Order: sequence, then structure tokens, then C-alpha cells
Amino acid sequence: MLSPVTGDPSVLVASASRERIRLIEAQRRELRQTFIRRFWLRWHMVLMLIATFGAGLLANKLMLLIPVHEMALRWVLALAVSYLAFFGCVRIWLAYVGARPIYGGDGSDVLGSIDPETPGTTSAIFHGGGGQFGGGGASGDWGDSSVGSVGNISSGAADIGDADGCGLIILGIAVLALLAATAGGVVYLLVGAPAMLADTAFSALLAGGLVKHVRRMDELDWEGSVLRSTWKPFVGVVVMALIAGIVAHLVVPGAHTLTEVLMQFH
Repeated sequence: MLSPVTGDPSVLVASASRERIRLIEAQRRELRQTFIRRFWLRWHMVLMLIATFGAGLLANKLMLLIPVHEMALRWVLALAVSYLAFFGCVRIWLAYVGARPIYGGDGSDVLGSIDPETPGTTSAIFHGGGGQFGGGGASGDWGDSSVGSVGNISSGAADIGDADGCGLIILGIAVLALLAATAGGVVYLLVGAPAMLADTAFSALLAGGLVKHVRRMDELDWEGSVLRSTWKPFVGVVVMALIAGIVAHLVVPGAHTLTEVLMQFH
């Protein structure tokens, strides 16, 4: 019986690949614990969500001034602005914790090098100091009434007085679904903040070169890590906003804001 060929190149490559993966996962777990010990990650996420919400609110108001009167379109665009603002907040956070400086460098001047052969080397490399920056939520101002008054609603609006209330019920369900999707997304991000932020920082370190020599080919940069962790709640909120905007337009075609829609039922 022939003995196995221990020098087979394919076997050696597979073994080396498994070892790299093991080292990366060990570093990732240790980094996560380090971040949990050193930073209030959920509080950081709260700040980022606040800034994101503010960006969406501002975008919604500016689009009303342009004007963009279609609620569904305006809300979806405001959500897109919010999502981009969230990525911007994460980028600032990465600079704050030292994982990716804003200008130049790869973070090695702040963090020092990480030796993949010695998982314990990440425990004391961070030098954060509780910096403060805005962060924010996942939606715009759905009921703004600062631009356009109820009295300017088109004369072709639906006659609510003759309706049987079905439109209001459907609209109420759509708005509640939107609020539930938004609240669910916020809770999802807050609960998963430690793991998400730590993994994002680790991805930034990998891409920045601190542990590049053990980087997997399919390893995401920090943007991909954030997208992977947040796209599902974002899509959920966008879908609910689109549905609520369309229903609101069908119920009161001349309304430009949710406040104007609701005022028609008084």
C-alpha cells in the first residue's frame, strides 16, 4: 500500500490557507473583545444613528424646497442620503479608534503592528479617548409641514368625507409598518453594534496592511463589512417608506407631506 505524498503542493496550499483563516479568525475574536473592553460601542452607534437621522431630515427638507413633492420619491432619496451619512459616520469612527486615519497612512502609526502569530498583541494597541462625533438614525422627516401648507393642497385631492375609511386604515397600516421597520433596524444595529463595529475595524486593518500578509482574498474592506451588516434593515425601511408614500399619495393625491395627509382626516 502506497503512503500518502506529504509534499503534494495542493495539500500544502490548502493547509496554509486553513492556517491563515485560523489566524485571522483568532485576531478577529480578540479584537472584538478589546473593543468591547475599551469603547462604549453601543453608545457610539447611538451617536451615529442620531447623525444619520439628522442627515435624512435635512435632505427631506431641502428636497421640499426644490421642490420634490412626491412623498415616496422624496422619502427614498432621503433614506439614501441617510445611508451614505451612516457610512460617513463609520469612516469617522474608524479614524477615531485608530483603525484608518482620515489622511494618509494605514493606521500602523497609531496602532502599531499586529503579529498574526501572536494573537495577544492587539490587547493594548488602541489609544482612543472617548472622542465625540455625531451619528444618526435611518430615516428622514416623514411628516414635515414647513414647506407648503394644508391650504395649498391641490383641489383635485380625494374627497375624504365621502370615503368609507378604508384609505385611512390602509394608510395607518403602512405608516405603522414603516415605523416598525425603522425601529427594528435601529434595535438591530444597537444590539449588533459591538460585533459589527469590531468586525468593521478589523476589515479596515486588514485592508490597510497591518495584517495584510494573512489576508484572505475574499476578505471585505470596511465598506463591504458595513454593507453586509446593514443592507437588510435598510432595504426593509426603504420598501416600507415606498409603500407608505404611494398609499399616502393615493389617499390624498394633493398632499406633499404626511402631516398634510393626516390633516385631511380632521
